[in-house]
Amino acid sequence: MATNPTGKTIPIFPCRSIDEQVEFYQALGFELTYRQARPNVYACVRHRISELHFFVLKQLEPSASYSMCYVSVSDVDDVYREFRERLKKAYGKIPVKGFPRITKLNDLVEDRRFNLVDPAGNYLIIGQQHAVPKPIAGGPNEAERTTKFTVAYETAYKLTYSKEDQAQAARVLDLALGKSAEVSAPLRYKAFVLRADIAFSMDDLQLAKRYIGEAGRLPLSAEEREKASAAADRLEELKSSWA
Repeated sequence: MATNPTGKTIPIFPCRSIDEQVEFYQALGFELTYRQARPNVYACVRHRISELHFFVLKQLEPSASYSMCYVSVSDVDDVYREFRERLKKAYGKIPVKGFPRITKLNDLVEDRRFNLVDPAGNYLIIGQQHAVPKPIAGGPNEAERTTKFTVAYETAYKLTYSKEDQAQAARVLDLALGKSAEVSAPLRYKAFVLRADIAFSMDDLQLAKRYIGEAGRLPLSAEEREKASAAADRLEELKSSWA
C-alpha cells in the first residue's frame, strides 16, 4: 500500500566555485546555513522551498551538467515571481539564456513549472502538481488533438519547456510548419510564437523576428485570439526583448 514519504531528500550538487554558487543562491533569497573550507570545500543553503548542498568539482563544465532535481511546491506562481524579481535586482535583467538562467512558467499535463539553472549548470525543476491532469498551456483543442501537426506542436512544446532541448524542438516544428497541412488559425499562431521563442533561446534573433512577424500578420477573430491568449502573452514578452 502506498504511503506518503516521511523522510527528507537534500540534493548535493557539484560546482566550480563555492563563492559563485553561494552568491547566486543568496541573491535568490536562500540563507547560507553552513560552510567549510577543510578537508573539502562545502556549503549549504536553505530556502522555504528546499535545502541544497554544494561541493567543488573544478573540471565541471556547466553545459555538460546532468545534475537536476524536482522541487515540489504549493505556490509555484509566488516562487516564480519572487525569483524573477530577485534575479532582476541582482543582474539588472532576468537571465533567460546561458548560466545562470530561469525559464518561463508553463503548464504541462502533470504540473505547472519553471526551470532554474544555476551557474554550475544544475537544474532545479520547480513545479506545482495539478489536481487533475490538464492540457498544456496554449495547446490544441479537442478537435485538433489527433492531427500530425498537433502531435508535432505538443512534442516541440514539451521539448522546449520541459526538456530545454531547443534544437530538437526546432527540427520537429520546422518539419510540421514546412508542410501545407490544414491547420486552424489559432494553432498555427501558437506554432509561430513557439518557433519564435525557440529561435530566441538559440540566439537566432533574425529567425525569431521572422516568426514574430508571421504571427503578427496572421488574421485572427476575437474568438480565435482568445483561444491563443497564452501564446499572445508570450509574443508580447518576446517583442519586449527588443524594446
